[in-house]
Amino acid sequence: MSSSAQRQAMRLARPIVRQPMRPLNILPGVLLASAALLACGGDLGTTGPAARLSAVGRLERGATVRLVAREGVSPADSLVTEVVASPASAAEVTGSSVRLLVVGNVTLSARASDGRVISTALDVALPPTVWFDAAAAGNRDIYRMALDGGDVGRLTTASGDDAHPTVAGGAVVFTSRRDGNAELYAVGAAGGAETRLTSTAANETEPALSQDGATVAFVSDAGGAPRVFVAPGTLAGPARLSTAAFGFGGSLESHPSWSPTGDRLVLVATANGAANLFLAASAAGSLPSAVAGSGASATDVEPAWSPDGSRIAFASTRAGTTQIFLLDLRTGSISQLTSGPAAAGQPAWLSDGRLVFTRFDGSATSLWWTETEAPAAPVQIPLTGLVAPGNPAGDAMP
Repeated sequence: MSSSAQRQAMRLARPIVRQPMRPLNILPGVLLASAALLACGGDLGTTGPAARLSAVGRLERGATVRLVAREGVSPADSLVTEVVASPASAAEVTGSSVRLLVVGNVTLSARASDGRVISTALDVALPPTVWFDAAAAGNRDIYRMALDGGDVGRLTTASGDDAHPTVAGGAVVFTSRRDGNAELYAVGAAGGAETRLTSTAANETEPALSQDGATVAFVSDAGGAPRVFVAPGTLAGPARLSTAAFGFGGSLESHPSWSPTGDRLVLVATANGAANLFLAASAAGSLPSAVAGSGASATDVEPAWSPDGSRIAFASTRAGTTQIFLLDLRTGSISQLTSGPAAAGQPAWLSDGRLVFTRFDGSATSLWWTETEAPAAPVQIPLTGLVAPGNPAGDAMP
């Protein structure tokens, strides 16, 4: 046997000695991160950034938001499951939809599609305030409430009917028939003492406050036919808006609404024979001009100027059943906002761009709100114990 073969044989004959296994040197931070990931339902094999839990919708009491998981700057939404609210009484969970029930903080948690549990903290706001008239025990009064139907408060208490509120500068001006004929009264936006503003033999109705509350437009039949008048907020020295050259002896004027800047008014008039929308300067003695496309083959009434000044909402029969339309003053285009078998009218703007309106279903009425930038299905405002609500006024003129 050669010397090399002898050496190979000696190595094979030696016993194999195994070294003890040394512990892995895992950093404490890695262990903690792994434990946290596992505690959240994650997977050590999962890579990429953790998803964010996002609530899609308005963060206000009474609203319903949709929860999604989002990743990256350009979010790609994915569904979540096992949604939990803390405190549980702050929200009502249905699948991935959550109805927010209280004002304040609520924490929502959910399981993302990759198994991880993610959460988000929401600050739920109070919804906007709406003023309106409604009947209770046979008497009509002015009320205020939050947009979700909560926090209802009665502002007037007289035995005569009070209706058609307008709100600005912390005050509500409305029409009251407590004196036998229609007169204008005022009350604080949150309630308080009621003040009489007019004392005439005529009927003063449909008041509209300018955004700063310094000027009021209203309708008076002092000359026989109803005409629009303008006056300081105290109602001292009212003067007719339009000139004598506008309209004819029996033509009617109604429903004034101010532009946000207070330099123009939109109103309804039959000066052309049918109910048309007209624009006029706010100074007394102005000559209104007809809005292009209004009243050509339909009745257009109840205009309301948007808080940003770009649009006018109004009720019209141009679709058959009376519905609400939007006139874009920038382009002159008119688009339909509401639809359905029930009539809709009396639009009023909220400061966030939403619109409140009255729906008429036979002899019954109800209050609704809808989006205007991205129209969706209208939402009914729940009311208990009040009959025939109508003439809403939003917070667009604070």
